[in-house]
Formats: sequence, C-alpha cells, structure tokens
Amino acid sequence: MNGLKVIHYRHFWQAIGVLITDTIFFTRTDASKIAPFLLIVGILLLAVTCYELMYGLLSFARLYGLPIRYKKRLAAYLSGVLVLVVALQSIGGLTPRDILVLLPLATLGYIYGVYTSARRRNLDG
Repeated sequence: MNGLKVIHYRHFWQAIGVLITDTIFFTRTDASKIAPFLLIVGILLLAVTCYELMYGLLSFARLYGLPIRYKKRLAAYLSGVLVLVVALQSIGGLTPRDILVLLPLATLGYIYGVYTSARRRNLDG
C-alpha cells in the first residue's frame, strides 16, 4: 500500500474528521466550567477517537506481518478499556487494583466474544 492510496480509504477520512472534531471540541472547552452533559460528550468523543486510532494501528500491524482477524472487535475492547481507565482517572477513582481487575476481565470478555462468534458461525455453516 503506497502513500497515495491511503487517502482513498474511508477509515482515513473518518480518522481525519474525528481528529478535527477533537481539536475543535477540546480546545474550546474548559472541564471545570462546562455542564456535566458536555463532559459526557467529551468522554464519548474520546471513545470514538481511541477506537479510530486503535483500528488504524491494528490495520497498520498487517504491514508488519501480524494479521488480526477481528480488528473491529479488538479495537472496541481496547478503546473501551482505555476510556474506562481515563474516566476513572479523571474522577480520581483509579487504583492499581482497578487495573488488575479490569485487564483480566476485558481479556476474558474478548476471548469469550470471539469464541461465541466462531462457534455460532460453525453451527450455522
């Protein structure tokens, strides 16, 4: 994949749009002076940004010989864990114990999700 072909992909334009939206939203808001509703919008925007970046990194990993089969699901899990950690940190509720509990649970959830979708596909076929 050469550099000029990259701009033809839908994901590239989605990532650019999300980064522009991030720049506009996060430079114009002050977290100590806005309504709680806008804090929720900020967290959701952070989740979309993390998802786009994770999906892009997982797609980029294919260039290095690491094909990832369930990119969308893995990107969703990784970005969900990252956003949860950032949200807990922002309210002052993050402890090392939270991370030690969250990572194995997220890993088990991802493995279970992949297992059930593969099993369902095998039963249908």
